[in-house]
Amino acid sequence: MMEAWIGLGGVIVGSMITITKDVWLSWIDRRRDGSYSAIRLIFILEEYADKCIDVVGDDGTAQGQPAGRTDDGEEYLVAQVQSPDPIDFPDDIVWRSLKGSLMHRTLAMTTKARSTNRYVSASAENAFPPDYEEFFEPRREGYAQLGLDALELVDDLRKQYGIATKTRSELGSEWDPKAHLRDMLDRFEKHRNRDRGQSNDLL
Repeated sequence: MMEAWIGLGGVIVGSMITITKDVWLSWIDRRRDGSYSAIRLIFILEEYADKCIDVVGDDGTAQGQPAGRTDDGEEYLVAQVQSPDPIDFPDDIVWRSLKGSLMHRTLAMTTKARSTNRYVSASAENAFPPDYEEFFEPRREGYAQLGLDALELVDDLRKQYGIATKTRSELGSEWDPKAHLRDMLDRFEKHRNRDRGQSNDLL
């Protein structure tokens, strides 16, 4: 009888060891896939953020002067930078390996970009020369927010998967893109509030 119990105990212990090993290997694979996917996403999101920053800096001028000119010589603002397409993520991203909240925020970037583009297009219908303010303001503000969202997501991916980043001094630049985008968003907000206040004064 004792031998039977010993044999059963051995089977149970062996099964536990096998299960533990499988769980451990599965965790390692998931972690490896997560790190790989995070690195891929970081490069994609940083590139997208750079394009967003270019749009934010596009005020319709060229060398400080309105970029457009009619045949009659009248100047007007015209976009100099093409808006980036919504992110088309590659097929090699292992989405299930990512933390749920990070996966959701990453996939939501595409939806946010499309919503921003629709809003800008709708606003452009009410934009008129020479300044086309109703086009440029929503466009620049919308892409400032998209760029900031992308860079904040990059920071969280790096933190979650222990992916180091070079400091600004190591990169040879003191420029902080997130601070720049936050500053621009603050400017747009103040400008909008000022316009709203002036409109109320007219009523």
